[in-house]
Amino acid sequence: MARNPDMAPIELQKLVNKYFAETEEKGEFPTEAGMELYLDIEENKYKKMVNSDKYAEVFHKAKLRRMHWLENKMVTEPRCAQGCMNALKQEKNGGYADRTLPGTGSKKLTIELAGVGKNAAR
Repeated sequence: MARNPDMAPIELQKLVNKYFAETEEKGEFPTEAGMELYLDIEENKYKKMVNSDKYAEVFHKAKLRRMHWLENKMVTEPRCAQGCMNALKQEKNGGYADRTLPGTGSKKLTIELAGVGKNAAR
């Protein structure tokens, strides 16, 4: 498909749109690996393109589309929720976290009230 690492971002966006349309037609989740295979771009060139300013918006939109697909599937088909959440935890699909991150754990607050209790009113 692509093989041309110097293509215009609009050309790449058209190919990515076509990939998403084909996966939707098949009822498949549009994976990043599947998109890379579809675009027929060697892995190192793909990584460079993903991290380049020139194509950043195209790949960011693709990530958002994968997140949207997973989020929608998770809430409309509860039996798929755990699998979708596992995929959403991958950085390439959103990097969700369902745990407290280090340094942001729960805090304990102790309040002492003077003059309150069964022996306080004497």
